[in-house]
Amino acid sequence: MVKGLILALFLLSVSFPVEILSDSLRTNEKGEVVAEGNVRIDQRDYIIEADRVRYNPETKEVFAHGKVYIRKKDGTLEVRGSFAYLDMRTGRGYFLDAEGRFRRFYFSAKRIDRLGESVFSFQDGDVTTCPPDDKEMKVCFKRAKFTGKYVVSFVNTLRFFSLPVLFSPFVAFPVGERRSGLLPPVIGSNTYNDIIYIQPVYWAISEDKDATLTLDLRNRQASGIWIEYRQAFYPGEDLYARVSYYREPVPPGEWWEGRSPETFKRNRYRLELSTRRGGWDLSLDVPSDPYFFEDVYLSQKLRTLPYTVNLLTYRRSEEEYLLFLNMRVFYDLTSNNNRRTLNLLPEFTFYSKPKKVWKGFVNLTSSFTNFYREEGLRTKRLIFLPEYEMFTSPLGIRNYTRVRLITNLYFTEGETGYDDAVLSFLFEDRVHTFKEVTLGGFKLTNTFELVYTFSPENFNNPQLDSFDRVVRENNLKARISSSVSFGERSVASIFLESGYNLLRSYRFPTDSRLIEKPLLPVRVILSLRPFSWGSLTEDIVYDPNLNMLARSVSSLNLKARKVSFSISYLVSRNSLNRRISDQYILRGGLNVKGLTFNAATTYDNIRKKELYRSVSLGYRGACWSFRVSFRRTFYADKREYFREIFLVFNLFNLKEFTLPLRRR
Repeated sequence: MVKGLILALFLLSVSFPVEILSDSLRTNEKGEVVAEGNVRIDQRDYIIEADRVRYNPETKEVFAHGKVYIRKKDGTLEVRGSFAYLDMRTGRGYFLDAEGRFRRFYFSAKRIDRLGESVFSFQDGDVTTCPPDDKEMKVCFKRAKFTGKYVVSFVNTLRFFSLPVLFSPFVAFPVGERRSGLLPPVIGSNTYNDIIYIQPVYWAISEDKDATLTLDLRNRQASGIWIEYRQAFYPGEDLYARVSYYREPVPPGEWWEGRSPETFKRNRYRLELSTRRGGWDLSLDVPSDPYFFEDVYLSQKLRTLPYTVNLLTYRRSEEEYLLFLNMRVFYDLTSNNNRRTLNLLPEFTFYSKPKKVWKGFVNLTSSFTNFYREEGLRTKRLIFLPEYEMFTSPLGIRNYTRVRLITNLYFTEGETGYDDAVLSFLFEDRVHTFKEVTLGGFKLTNTFELVYTFSPENFNNPQLDSFDRVVRENNLKARISSSVSFGERSVASIFLESGYNLLRSYRFPTDSRLIEKPLLPVRVILSLRPFSWGSLTEDIVYDPNLNMLARSVSSLNLKARKVSFSISYLVSRNSLNRRISDQYILRGGLNVKGLTFNAATTYDNIRKKELYRSVSLGYRGACWSFRVSFRRTFYADKREYFREIFLVFNLFNLKEFTLPLRRR
């Protein structure tokens, strides 16, 4: 290949350098510049390749013949075809028998016309996200126009394996950057509605603001509307607000059966607000009733949300301290009322960051918390926790020492018998060693840790969070961790932990009963992975004083090519050797040529009942997927099973939709 000359007239017509490479470059009898054989044109943002290119310097027209290929240098656009024409004066032109890719979309058309800098017209074509040689699903159109901001197409047909399944005479949607327009709708049905149609409309207000209006139409349950607003201020500082309103039919439908009548509201709503600005974090989430999420939303995650949170926090971090203000109110969605829900109204925390003192560091945690609820234990707590930490390495052995002074003051209301003050301290010392040995392709890693903790006294104080757990300790614990790996794969590992309580007492791991013995329970975690397709794990807590297993979790996992299977057995006992949990969990899956099958079950040996069962069957195509999922869950409070069927599908690998078909 030789480099062709760059003609002056061509330079004048485009105002930027153009390089032409070809096997031969000549001028024909019409005065046209003809490049033939492996023609390559480097033109600012584009690379053009063809078998033969003609350029008319008088009319400023370019003709490309043969295997024509155009690629944008940023990789967002590729087009192949049999012929291309371009008028360099106007920027207009056309492409015949075109096939190509724009971002993640593949397209083809009999003709593509360039009408402007970013305006294109397509005739008799199709578009898909499937690979170009496997278009199992595509949208065919008679005519379409791309403006750089929007795509408008006419006479559209969604084809599934060449079978037309959906027709639309007109479609318009935004592309590229944030554009106002219609977003993909959700169309389906569920237990209580024959038809559900959810249509979001997006409004790109400005570079830092946008909004969405969503219509939610249902033929039996409440129909409603959502209005969302989003605004960005600075990195990490933004505003989000949403108002949802639904009007419930009267009298109440069958979905209200079994619920407390006082929870029924004809006008149902949810108010949401969250913003972060200047260290402040405000979040509000107020539903009209505890069943709003279950009745309105389609996703399992939202429908089973246990609570919402309303909070106001302030955080100020300086070089020497951290100041934190927290007001937190919970809305319990599992109860008809909120009277026993514990809230923080408010909580102030001051943390003095570590400062070097002698060979270690001193820090301070102090806070005031008002634990409030309408019914039940409530108290105000003041804590003051200065702490000294020191890191040393005597004889090359790493050592960590910590001393914490504990001052917890309680002002308890409505309850008696609790200690009003906790005055104590905690001493902790850790000795840590690490050794690694390599033999052939095997690597043995050993870690040993000796931990001593001392706290002088037990207290009967309210137990509301981790700061309230202050117990008498004089424990010496040892931890050993060893693992064997071959190459990059771990083959086996073991973890051992036990200890001795010099106070000759400890709390049993499952029910916290006081055991008057010195030897602490032993925990063993053993993991074997001799083959890449299987693993066996055992996690047990054994009490040598009572000669019993407090807790055991056994798991076997197998995966060979397209098949996976796992079984777990969980059992725990209280200090009287009575079972408090005893369950089997089985899971399995199969994936063969796009066909997927998954199943899971949980069986409780104490209740003699299957608590959970799920089965799903689906198929994944070239750019689409669907699956039907069945779930059966036992609700102990209602002593009955709830059965759910969901249809999950994804078109063109763009977005996954989950539609509930039945819940009873």
